[in-house]
Amino acid sequence: MKRFFGFLVLLLVCGPQGGRAQEVLFSPGTFPIYSLVRPATNQALVVGRDSRELYVVNLSKGAPTYKRIPLDVDGNGNPFLDEEGGTMSVVRPLEVAVNEVTGRAVVVNNGSDNVSIVNLNHECLASDDDSDNECRATEAVVPVGGPESGPRSVAIDTENNIAIIALLNGNSVELLNLDTNTPVLPAPIPVGSNPISVAYDQKNDLALVATHGDASLQMVQYNLERNIAIPRGSIFLGSGPLEISMSPEHERAVVALGDGRAVAVLDTSGNPATLAGVVALNISPRSVAINSKTGLVAALLPEARTFSLIDPATLRKLTTSSVFVGSNPTHISANPNDNTLLVANPPRDAIEIVSMGFINYFPLVSDTSQFRTNLGIRNLEEQEATVSISWGNQEGVSSRQRTATVGPRGFLQINNVLRFVMEASAVTNTSGSLRVISDQPFNSFISLIDNETQDPSLQVGVSQGSPRLLLSSSTNQGSFRTKLVIMNLGSLSAAARIRARDRETGEETGLMGSIQIPPNGFHVTDDVLGDLGLGSSFGPLEIDSPTAQPMIAVALITSTERTGGFLVAVPVDLPLVVAE
Repeated sequence: MKRFFGFLVLLLVCGPQGGRAQEVLFSPGTFPIYSLVRPATNQALVVGRDSRELYVVNLSKGAPTYKRIPLDVDGNGNPFLDEEGGTMSVVRPLEVAVNEVTGRAVVVNNGSDNVSIVNLNHECLASDDDSDNECRATEAVVPVGGPESGPRSVAIDTENNIAIIALLNGNSVELLNLDTNTPVLPAPIPVGSNPISVAYDQKNDLALVATHGDASLQMVQYNLERNIAIPRGSIFLGSGPLEISMSPEHERAVVALGDGRAVAVLDTSGNPATLAGVVALNISPRSVAINSKTGLVAALLPEARTFSLIDPATLRKLTTSSVFVGSNPTHISANPNDNTLLVANPPRDAIEIVSMGFINYFPLVSDTSQFRTNLGIRNLEEQEATVSISWGNQEGVSSRQRTATVGPRGFLQINNVLRFVMEASAVTNTSGSLRVISDQPFNSFISLIDNETQDPSLQVGVSQGSPRLLLSSSTNQGSFRTKLVIMNLGSLSAAARIRARDRETGEETGLMGSIQIPPNGFHVTDDVLGDLGLGSSFGPLEIDSPTAQPMIAVALITSTERTGGFLVAVPVDLPLVVAE
């Protein structure tokens, strides 16, 4: 019998992007204080401060589900003991980091001066009727710092399997060897007054520590062979830093400056990091998150109960529609898989999932002797919109990008959009995907036009993907054929499958598996029913990703008379069978 822990509620809210808002409700008294998204598994780790539990939330399902892991007992319910045989308490867990190489998470317990080490890979040892259920468990509770040192934040050096723990009251950072659960250095590293947040730059082997008490960013390196820590300088921020978020992909880190009503942007392309600039806000930010795919930054504004978007590349605050993120928001994290934000609302025992917005994808655009593609963009706001348009090939590589502006509440049509992006004056003989990013809320569509008949096929931009899709119909009867394109919006390579079923019995009649789609790339089949081994046929198709990567898909149904149109696959909660 399937076991569920707690309960959750799904709320649907229509917005300018057609996105959805969800609310994941936890048991009363949980007080979810912090979340971390794991893009590879499309999961979130949520820290329950008052319940003293870590929640593993499955974001792949239409209605997210979760399982909980107690932080003060092992998988058998036994408490952890100190050297003298006494029970080790876990008080006020605040933050979590995970080493995706080992599958271990580290939760800092601020009120008990220790950390909980959680094995996210551990399978149930007891018998369980639900073979999909995993009994992940806490493996150890490890003291850090000294009495009342107040561990506040944690980051992971994945290469050396070291946890870097900021000790808020200890004015220092401790390095914990996660292979042995022992300190790396003889003593914690002094970093300044009240280190409140820490991030680790794996490329430059550099720890970035925000010290709230002296309003600065401290940079530290350590040498494991010499067993020493090396200061790499500091940056005075002057405005009460609260939290750091980092994107190695974009070589940027951002710091929420609560007292200064601003976000500091750091350039992490070198060692040490440098201050690229400061983006002013009207309201104090409490938390920041970077979408590793788009590079955009979300700054949580608790007083306004919403967030602002920032472009760290241009140091601009983007005008956004006010999106309600809960009555008491405290922390924000980004899910690059579907361009959403997870917002912690502790008093409500909830996590709000809201669209980060302002992005549209098109899996199929073409500029050949047979087809051309026009792009239409409607700005939904009163301010001028700056729009970035990029083309991507089948491997997911975006080699060209151009920008355009759309007036307030205006509309822009770009004929031959691929020629526009590539700055070409003649047919480019290319096909691929299109990504449109705007600094204002917008809608967009493409028209794929047959050059001979002038017959247009229209497709509306999509901002989110799903690991389970349903194509309502397809056909290869008579003069009709169905071309199917599946695009991977995930951060990792996606395994994908296409399945056909008998229209009356529901039995499987065709399966195309072992499809691998790189991040941002796509898979195309010109005659999907023929490739499924079906003769003259028609009917719906199921598309799913056993690796739980978000996808979008469109079918172009055409006839030998060169007429046709697009049919877009829609997200559904189909059963997902994980690949063996």
